Amino acid sequence: MLRALPLLLVLTACSPSPADPVALLREWRQTIQSQGSVRFDVTVEPRKRTFAGVLHVASGGATAQQDVTAHIEGEHRVVDYRSVRVGDESYLQHSALVLPPGRTFSGMGLNDAPWVGPYASDLSLDERYYHPGNLFADVDRTTLRLTEHDGDRYVFTAGGVPRSGGYTIGEVRIVVQTDDEDRVVRIEQTTPSTDRRQQRLVAVYSQWGTAPDVLPPPRQTVAHPKEVRAGT
Repeated sequence: MLRALPLLLVLTACSPSPADPVALLREWRQTIQSQGSVRFDVTVEPRKRTFAGVLHVASGGATAQQDVTAHIEGEHRVVDYRSVRVGDESYLQHSALVLPPGRTFSGMGLNDAPWVGPYASDLSLDERYYHPGNLFADVDRTTLRLTEHDGDRYVFTAGGVPRSGGYTIGEVRIVVQTDDEDRVVRIEQTTPSTDRRQQRLVAVYSQWGTAPDVLPPPRQTVAHPKEVRAGT
């Protein structure tokens, strides 16, 4: 029994420590960046927003290709759009755009019409919900805790969501599921919001590294932004 004690102490000292939650999130983000492409399906509630499509990311993190279909239920209106990006060229279908007959998309050259800039800004803001590079961006790392771990399922809590001037009071809860290659395939995140309503985001990711290429719409279906009438 006395001889076994030193061996027991050695085994105890060498056993793995509980996972560092911040390191886990960092490793997942690095894995995501290395994949290059993904298919996503995201739902945000209670003010419903849905985003679905395909995304390709360049080595530097910039979006190289994107095809996303969105439905957004705002306070004053409902918006549906499809945004396509291939390299430096972007195209938009939008429920608030009136296109010439025979056209289904508008080009998105920032200097081509005054309406393009505000619309492009809104599209960029929406990326925070579905772009995998933004996963866990609104989590306070200093209060992050891993509270449950069962196989490929992880449950985290954190103390708030970063806002200008500090953190929104309340607990953030994140449930992450990974595949056998340690890639994130599902996230459910519940966060406090400034209007005291809990926001729930569910994101499902698939086809990591194998998502299909995005093709631009046929040129004859694309209107010049100056030909488009934009609503507010």
